[in-house]
Amino acid sequence: MGKENLILITMDAVRPDHLSCYGYDKIRTSNIDLISEEGALFEECICSSCLTPVSHASILTGNNPPTHRVRHPFCKVGSKMISEILKENGYKTAGFVGINFLSSQHGFNAGFDYFDEPTEESSWNRKEYRKGEKKMNTLWGNWWVDRMLQWFKECHSANFFIWGHYFEVHFLAEKYLLSTGEIESGKLHEHAYYDAKIKYMDEKLFGPLINILKDLKLWENTTIVVTSDHGEKLGPRYPSWEDFYTNYPQHKTMYDYDLKVPLIIKNKRLGKRKRVKQTVRAIDLVPTLLDLLDISISDKFDGESLMPLIHGEKFHELTAYAEELYEERGEGSLQAIRTSEHKLIRNITKNTEKLYNLRKDPKEKENVINTSDAKEKILLQKFRETMDIFLQGYETETTFTEEEKIKIEDRLRALGYIG
Repeated sequence: MGKENLILITMDAVRPDHLSCYGYDKIRTSNIDLISEEGALFEECICSSCLTPVSHASILTGNNPPTHRVRHPFCKVGSKMISEILKENGYKTAGFVGINFLSSQHGFNAGFDYFDEPTEESSWNRKEYRKGEKKMNTLWGNWWVDRMLQWFKECHSANFFIWGHYFEVHFLAEKYLLSTGEIESGKLHEHAYYDAKIKYMDEKLFGPLINILKDLKLWENTTIVVTSDHGEKLGPRYPSWEDFYTNYPQHKTMYDYDLKVPLIIKNKRLGKRKRVKQTVRAIDLVPTLLDLLDISISDKFDGESLMPLIHGEKFHELTAYAEELYEERGEGSLQAIRTSEHKLIRNITKNTEKLYNLRKDPKEKENVINTSDAKEKILLQKFRETMDIFLQGYETETTFTEEEKIKIEDRLRALGYIG
């Protein structure tokens, strides 16, 4: 039997509780549902950061931020990505990204034969920003779906790996989709058309993707992964312009609405309609995929293969680590440690901590840091020690020039990440 193909779709800012395969009933994401029926759906997956480049580096390397060294917007990927591993194993590789922060400048093109990133021609929005005498065009979005389908037609005879980062669910994308008539004004307009954007993605990306795989007789021999880089703080159902674009959604926290993401793996060897309830992590994806594809390498990962868990074997509890150390963006430099039962959130800038018992308080409303029992106090100390270890050697200096830093800051400001 030949090698299996692999497609990884990372959706930007998509919460699992807004997909119908996770039980959402306001819209039907029928194509994502179909993928979920052909494999395993993980009910509780935790990402490594609420910041896109940091989280994506973890998804693509199987490592935590201290290992892959992407810890703020001015970093470059510092450990081997799955694209490089698969290329070394004979795969033809193509990457398609929807925003500058996942560009070749940041090292996300490593291992790709073809890499499609935003340009002046392909981006759907651009705006000039000035800083002193310097000026730049910030590029928003990159509708790569049609080019990906064309790449399929031309290159499908070889075993392939495709990574597609879909940006058009992110806030501000609704302005583009409304202006072009892709989504209907006034329909599914809650939370600035959040559901409308997800439904559009399901129809315009996942529908054609499934169709072309079946038309080319590649469906059975192609593994498909669907996940997201982070969640979203949706805020009011009908936010004012100022409220939405200033305060919501900003995915700037370590709470579950920003860190919990969908994870679906379709593969013919996994069986059908499997649901995994145990907490897993985004860093577990790469070792799981290499295990699934029968690719052995000497590299070590922070993540672990989830194959035993998928097959129903007894599996130890996993501890998830997340961070957002770019303090200019939100309330400060943040860290979080999470198990299925507890979460510790630390604000390094403000020197504060919050401990939540997730079993009793899944919405993270009651900070029990001062009322924890004896077992929680022991756990709390372990969490603190892990956070301290992960901060050791943290380097705030960057490999970018001052001019490059100004451009990156302008992009962050244009997207609402910083003020």
